[in-house]
Amino acid sequence: MPLTARGLHGVRWAVGTVLVVAAAVTAAHAGAADAAAAGREPSIGPGLEWVAHRDNPFRQGDDPDFINSDLAFTGDHLVQGNFAGFSVWDIADPAAPELVSAVSCPGGQGDVSAVGDIVIVSVDETMSDDSCEASRVPETAENWEGLRIFDLSDPASPRYAAAVRTRCGSHTHTVVPDPSSDGRVFVYVNAYSRGASLHCTGRNPLQIVEVTLDSPDDAAVIGELDLFDDETAFGPEDRVPGGAETRPTTGCHDITAYPSKALAVAACRGDGLLLSIADPLAPTVLHRVRDPAVAFWHSGIFDNDATRVVFQDELGDGFINTCSPAYGTDRGADAVWNIGPDGLAKAGTYKPPRTQSDLEKCVAHSGGLVPVPGRFIIAQAWLEGGVSVVDLTDPAAPVELTWFDRPDYGYSMDFTAGIWSVYHYDGYLYASDMYEGLEVLRLTDPVFADAARYDDAGLNPQTQPEYAWIWRDAPILPSDDAERAELSTLGVEPAVLEPGTAADVTVSLPPGSLEPGETADVWWMPTKSVLATVTAGDDGSLGATDIVLPGPLDAGSYDLVVRGDESAPRLAIATVTVAGPRTDAPPDAAAERDPALAGDGGPWWLLVVAPFALALAYHAALAWRRRRRTAR
Repeated sequence: MPLTARGLHGVRWAVGTVLVVAAAVTAAHAGAADAAAAGREPSIGPGLEWVAHRDNPFRQGDDPDFINSDLAFTGDHLVQGNFAGFSVWDIADPAAPELVSAVSCPGGQGDVSAVGDIVIVSVDETMSDDSCEASRVPETAENWEGLRIFDLSDPASPRYAAAVRTRCGSHTHTVVPDPSSDGRVFVYVNAYSRGASLHCTGRNPLQIVEVTLDSPDDAAVIGELDLFDDETAFGPEDRVPGGAETRPTTGCHDITAYPSKALAVAACRGDGLLLSIADPLAPTVLHRVRDPAVAFWHSGIFDNDATRVVFQDELGDGFINTCSPAYGTDRGADAVWNIGPDGLAKAGTYKPPRTQSDLEKCVAHSGGLVPVPGRFIIAQAWLEGGVSVVDLTDPAAPVELTWFDRPDYGYSMDFTAGIWSVYHYDGYLYASDMYEGLEVLRLTDPVFADAARYDDAGLNPQTQPEYAWIWRDAPILPSDDAERAELSTLGVEPAVLEPGTAADVTVSLPPGSLEPGETADVWWMPTKSVLATVTAGDDGSLGATDIVLPGPLDAGSYDLVVRGDESAPRLAIATVTVAGPRTDAPPDAAAERDPALAGDGGPWWLLVVAPFALALAYHAALAWRRRRRTAR
């Protein structure tokens, strides 16, 4: 969100203070029902459940110096940015988030990322120094702004590890993994000049910060480059008559990286870019795009195949209601662009179908992909327009699948308000409400079953993961005996069965066979079907699990396989042997009619052999009589 030149009103805080104010902590545990009872009952669409609400622990009335901003996730913890610092929530039980800590360290806008035990916070207000006691100073005076880095090894007491000064602060930032080392990440610092300033003037280059995960205190700027020149950066002279009053490109507002595809999209006020990040220290522009309908290129989201991207237009900087007929369907909207070899081609737009009150601010803001196989579905924040879950698979005919939308406050906030961002994580939607706090929503429609199953280990919204729904495809077993012998052994009892129409067996795996707590499937390989879906123990074991093997079970050998969602492609295999002829085959109909034909009913073979013997004797007698006549 564009940041206005407003101050923190001289508020001073202790260095990295962890808020322990009892009233704030108690208020933070208000549930969804309590929040609804407060008089702003939300409208909730089909297939969506509001499971939890937690109050903003920093809030001081309607003071915008204490509003929430973006979200980041690491394991079972959610980090929620705030203009006054950040909060850490335990979301091991999504229906009952627990406030672990609230670190007061002012400096808007507090966009956050989390990498393991490292939390990175953007500061885009000019502060007197880099400490958490700093106060805001004018941009034309000596100042500090940039990134703050915290160590989250103890989530209850985060440690302020480092501060990195950048040329123009950090409005947002993007974490890009180092492809050559798991122990280091690069941070793209997104910022732009806004007017008179001591340091932040002209067009701001993209600065790159190196963070080594085991020594975050040493974080530093290691490079910078300008993605534009005077000819390619949008200027006021490039506006189209009848089009939007597009902002000049003085830097980028947001970059979404897709590391597994070596791509990124940059939303840079007046321009949209598709970048190659094959070399993350030297991103290059593949394609540039402009749109006369877009006032402010704010952010972007890839589809999972990186064949499309949806850009958000933050018309009015978040201070007006663009969700009204006065602004049409393509202003302040989502715009879907196809990615082709010749560049980006606009394919459609989307805005919520609900008209918002003019007391509200509503415009496309921050959101992310909902991982549904074969579909392009996003969760999108619209400030006081709430949350939309939108299917953009057919960009020419987008469909809102469900929504969450509170009514207005009964008056218009002086600053912006509503849902800053919303993201899908571990089967739930988490929405950051600027004033109200944290909302947790659950998608209940079966279309989201695969999304709910996906087990995220962490998520930074500006660093998009590639989703692979491994459980949808049957395991492939090696045909070579030596390779099969290297697979883990799945315990099965009994391992030798009688032939039949079905059989009960029990399977198990010892500790360490699977990832702790992961979801795993038991596959019946003859039909490539799942017989059971189970959860691994905390020690990575699979406890004794009873399953039914489908028949017919004729004599032979059959493979059972267990594959975990996280430990894949590692497999555990058992071979079940069915020995001997089937004993449950239906009796022969003739035997039922005549017990003599049954195995224990007498010499049944006489009934088969006797007719042939009689026929042979008859023909032999005829031949003997002919020979006698001939002899006479």
